[in-house]
Amino acid sequence: MTLFKTKAPEKPRAVDPVPATPAQQAAALEPGAALAPSFLGANLFTDDKLKQAAPEAFASLDQARTSGAALSKEHKDKIAAALMDWAVKRGAVNYAHWFAPMRGTNAQKHDAFIDLDFSSTSAVLPIKKDFDGGKLFMAETDGSSFPNGGMRQTHTAAAFNSWDMKSPPFVRRETLYLPSCFVAWNGMALDEKTPLLRSMMAINEQGKRLLKHIGDENVTEVRTYVGWEQEFFVISKKAYLERPDLLHCGRTLVGAPPARGQQADLNYFGQIPNTVARFLETVQKEMWLVGIPMVCYHNEVAPGQHELAPIFGMSNVAADQNQLCMELMHELADLHGLVVLFHEKPFAGINGNGKHNNWSVQGIQANGGGNLNMMKSGSDAQAQKRFAVATACLARTLKVHGDVIRCACIGAGNDHRLGAQEAPPAIMSLYPGTGMEAHLKAILAGGPLEGYKGDQAALNYGAHNCQEIRVNAEDRNRTAPFPFCGNRFEFRAVGGAQNVAHPNTLINTALADSFAAWSDLVEGGMSPRDATAELLKESISAVFTGNGYSKEWPVEAVEKRGLLNLHNTVTALDAFPSDKNKAMFKKHGVYGPEEVEARTNVMFEKYAVTIKVEATALIDMVNTGIAPACARDLRTYEGTKMAQHREEVYLHVQDTATALANICAEIPHDADEAAEAHYCAEKIVPAMVECRKACDMAEGLIEKALYPFPTYAEILYGHH
Repeated sequence: MTLFKTKAPEKPRAVDPVPATPAQQAAALEPGAALAPSFLGANLFTDDKLKQAAPEAFASLDQARTSGAALSKEHKDKIAAALMDWAVKRGAVNYAHWFAPMRGTNAQKHDAFIDLDFSSTSAVLPIKKDFDGGKLFMAETDGSSFPNGGMRQTHTAAAFNSWDMKSPPFVRRETLYLPSCFVAWNGMALDEKTPLLRSMMAINEQGKRLLKHIGDENVTEVRTYVGWEQEFFVISKKAYLERPDLLHCGRTLVGAPPARGQQADLNYFGQIPNTVARFLETVQKEMWLVGIPMVCYHNEVAPGQHELAPIFGMSNVAADQNQLCMELMHELADLHGLVVLFHEKPFAGINGNGKHNNWSVQGIQANGGGNLNMMKSGSDAQAQKRFAVATACLARTLKVHGDVIRCACIGAGNDHRLGAQEAPPAIMSLYPGTGMEAHLKAILAGGPLEGYKGDQAALNYGAHNCQEIRVNAEDRNRTAPFPFCGNRFEFRAVGGAQNVAHPNTLINTALADSFAAWSDLVEGGMSPRDATAELLKESISAVFTGNGYSKEWPVEAVEKRGLLNLHNTVTALDAFPSDKNKAMFKKHGVYGPEEVEARTNVMFEKYAVTIKVEATALIDMVNTGIAPACARDLRTYEGTKMAQHREEVYLHVQDTATALANICAEIPHDADEAAEAHYCAEKIVPAMVECRKACDMAEGLIEKALYPFPTYAEILYGHH
């Protein structure tokens, strides 16, 4: 059957209609075709497909990915053969180990399903179709060419990929993609996925230990699950290519606000513009085809802004799906003459992009006994105990390891967004709901673990045409970085462009440490109730159910509660490689001390590079575009009294750009990564802010025909 072969659609000429992708063509064959079992996940190699093709090898793989046992060469080759046979039927002729270096975007190298036939006696060996277990489970590349923080050098460069056996391969175009890990020759992680898998092992170990102490003896595995919500802007490709700042930085460095921004609340859940609607319909079908359960999409708050989300999945699979989603969106937007912006703050004065990280921890019971959600209470006493203990551990996580959790949402882009009345503040706190907060305080005062049911409440619309519904026991708090959402907690501070593997690695590890601290107390002789109360003694101050956007909260958080306010990326990163954090990561097998130092260096360097690129782009835009436009506009008023204060404003543009250039010239290139990043944050960023203010004021005065770049109004509304 060739229905879903992924032959790449030809890129349309400007006058052509947008071509249908293979997924759209298949979905249009008959009503409901896109919802048919033969369509959904057709290009995803699931466990069921491997089990059917190679049952013995699958059984061996299933055991190996749980226990870490080695697979035999025979079984590796059988798995590889089954994969290749399936992928070729889906239209693939290549394979690629698809992995996530410490840079944000994924990496891939395409290798063909071929080799030379070395059994031939011919002088020129013929080509044959080939793919074996050796190629599936290992690929070598140059680790020194990826961000590594000093873990690799040109003379010590070897690094290796291996397929993550719990993340299914998929076919796109003519390539079979293998979601993979990436480590150095010495075993140090060079990617985002390997630490995530390690952190999931830590949660599994410490979660089972904790659950056993409260009577959940039947749990064989503890897993973390993630459901991400991806925010993004869609703009025309034409406008994008005419803005050097968007092209080089992913955000606008100058731009006066449009007359209509988001102040009228017109965009949220509003009608999606036709061009964007067609694009998102394409995205949905393509995501379904590769097994991503994209379940909703809608307009977001800002003009030109949208959101989409899938159903949750295991953390490693969810992270892969989010990376693939962003890749697909970039690829498909181009076919529609559009560009997608995931940057945390593409436009000043309106909301930016977050990526809400809905996260839960669940115990998997033996013999099909179902899942025990540790992040949800219930009517039975055992569920109430479980939730109380887990919530207390999470409170400790945010109090003791708030610095680590803060580093889960760092970045030059997110610095523009956190605490800006659109995203949670940089202070890490827990919102369990007012009812659960009262219950935690009751435990601290000597009360039992059980007692908080978290029952849903009835909500009546007051109109007979609407049925009464059931709502969560607790209201939503959008100002909290870690609010409770009924059956999960939502880490709301993650940036729109981030790989969710990194924040989930840090959350998992820090929570595993709190699970371990609780279990240590119980194993030391305390009852589960007393151990929970003991944790709350040091951590109840991290529980906050008020308004995180209020001016009073930062003062209360720091001065009265002892919480950290690491207000920007560089101050957060200063805290990351502490002895406390190195000991925690080492204890749970996630990072060694050298890996912590290396990752800190990578994050500092990434911040500094981002700021330096932005500053260079801003100076170039002033010198080659805005300043000449100012001069031409000023000539328009020669001999008149209408110029008013234009000369003063325009001179200030040039003065601030010159000041910025002088500050950039003093960057301490010989200093370490931290010192250079601090210089960028403390000297360059404020200078960029002043230059931008001058440019935005000038934009409001320059004759429209002379202004060299598309305006905010043209970018945000021009593609509608």
